[in-house]
Amino acid sequence: MTRIRWEIGDKLSPLHAARCWAAGASGIDPTLATKIAEPLAELTKRLAAAELDLESFWSHLIAAAASGSNDQDACRAALMAAGIGELGLDPCASATLTCLADTRLAYQERFPKSSQQLSLRARPIREQWDGYGAGLLRRIAKKTHESFIPKSADCVLLSPYRGGDGDCDPATSTLWIEAVLTNPVPSVPEVLRLTWLLTRIGIGTMVLPTPASDDTENRARASLVVALAGLPVVLDAACYLEMTQSPTVTASLIDIAIQTWFGPMESAVVDVLDKWWSQSEELKPPFPVALKALDRMLPGKPSLQQGAPR
Repeated sequence: MTRIRWEIGDKLSPLHAARCWAAGASGIDPTLATKIAEPLAELTKRLAAAELDLESFWSHLIAAAASGSNDQDACRAALMAAGIGELGLDPCASATLTCLADTRLAYQERFPKSSQQLSLRARPIREQWDGYGAGLLRRIAKKTHESFIPKSADCVLLSPYRGGDGDCDPATSTLWIEAVLTNPVPSVPEVLRLTWLLTRIGIGTMVLPTPASDDTENRARASLVVALAGLPVVLDAACYLEMTQSPTVTASLIDIAIQTWFGPMESAVVDVLDKWWSQSEELKPPFPVALKALDRMLPGKPSLQQGAPR
């Protein structure tokens, strides 16, 4: 079973809130959204003026901060990943750090005791994991392979901004998840989101291109394939443990999980996942082969065809 190192993410939570705000996500606390809006609007303006990839900036910033980097190092790494030139790095990093510091201050004013609150919020998800985690992972290992289950991972628990959210970085075996007190979508409890993130780490560690790869488009596509493949695998484990009303994975259950864990997505993707899972259950190919089949079935250019999984 995966050994999870739990961390209270009081330092990461403001950056997570900033990323959600920048992505246009609705927050469950309008007061917080208002407080952080001014510095983040200024930051968005600066990054856009520098013609940087905003999504890349935020994803790299959060991943670096979650794995332990300080704001300065995480900011510089994120700016370079987003496309900043060498000459513009220092002034852009300085301005960005100022905006992030102002965001942290606004966040602290709204939640002055966030660390203590997070310690209490951490209990439900940890208790759910203690109850179901081992059984879920055993079923997932059976459906994929034991090598796709990570031996260990760091889990950073965040103060909720969206009322249910999370992501991961397979390269550092780190995930972060909002510590909600109740399951916002009862049919897919948050322990399944946690399991899905762990599954993405396990599969991603084996099959994704290295982070140093220059082909960022190919890596992004491959990451999406891994994330989508892990979804019915986790739902199957939940059905097996009778954690869902449905005894098997259905298109409607896949749709609910996609809406909850990804957000709005084309209905064609649900159809593809449902068909792929049905074929996988019938033919039972080795999981790496099934992954490549899903890659070919999804819209866009396949990304997992250039070699065997690592």
